[in-house]
Amino acid sequence: MSGILEVLTQNILPIFLVAGLGFWLRRSKNVETRPIASVVFNGFSPALVFASLVNTELPAGDLGQMAVFTLLTIVAMGLLGLIAAHAMGLCKVDVAVLLLCLMFVNGGNYGLTLNQLRYGDSGLSLAIVYYIVSTILAYSVGVFIVSMGRLSGRESLRKLATVPAVYAVALAVLVFTFDIPVPEPLMEAIELVSNGAIPAMILVLGMNMADMTGLEQLHLTVPTAAVRLLAGPLIALAVATLIGLHGLNRSVAVIEASMPTAVLTTVLATEFDVKPATVTSIVVLSTLLSPITLSLFINLLMF
Repeated sequence: MSGILEVLTQNILPIFLVAGLGFWLRRSKNVETRPIASVVFNGFSPALVFASLVNTELPAGDLGQMAVFTLLTIVAMGLLGLIAAHAMGLCKVDVAVLLLCLMFVNGGNYGLTLNQLRYGDSGLSLAIVYYIVSTILAYSVGVFIVSMGRLSGRESLRKLATVPAVYAVALAVLVFTFDIPVPEPLMEAIELVSNGAIPAMILVLGMNMADMTGLEQLHLTVPTAAVRLLAGPLIALAVATLIGLHGLNRSVAVIEASMPTAVLTTVLATEFDVKPATVTSIVVLSTLLSPITLSLFINLLMF
């Protein structure tokens, strides 16, 4: 029990306290969420991605393993979602909601922070890889799922081409691979911006939660949140074992894949009008329950 309380108070509580500030700013001061989210998405996040990858001292093999792990866990959760959708007899739109919410987790504002608090900069660097790969898949595979085939492949690629983090990844890989020197003033500016990414991400999470008025479609919301929080860690552990992850790599990987449903899913659901209220309900419910499941899994599995 003491181990669970330590994880809750030392690693998870600080995240929810900052999210609480975002909740208060939205509810009491009526601070708009969209402008802050836009700054985070287009400015802070790419800077964080670039700085973390360029400055990482992790072996390239470890980074590659994390990318493979991310791809396999997302695919596995998608397959589990298809099986669950068939068993539940869901309609086409509900299948899209289920898949979207099971496959894509909050590896950014929640996962990055938790891994940094628990494992420091090395944990953050590994977690960044999961975040990058899952973000790219969300804006490609996720867009296809939520549109249910209404968009062409070219239009999906056009969506992906608007994601700044994708370009940050490409530049960081070039700099890291070929040891290209970055001018010191430019690097310091990028690092300065990146330092604000994680706190701003958590604020946005709290502000999104403040916009909730209630839970929608409980017959879909509750099972989806339960599968995300309970099956996600088990599948992640199985995949980590399968590809031979161990030590810090294993711990960070499983924690990232055990996160609640990504806030990004509400953006996609809103844009394509695929039951955004239901998707938001799943995001909020899984986020509120996640401290319990995360602390239990972290303690029981001794990460």
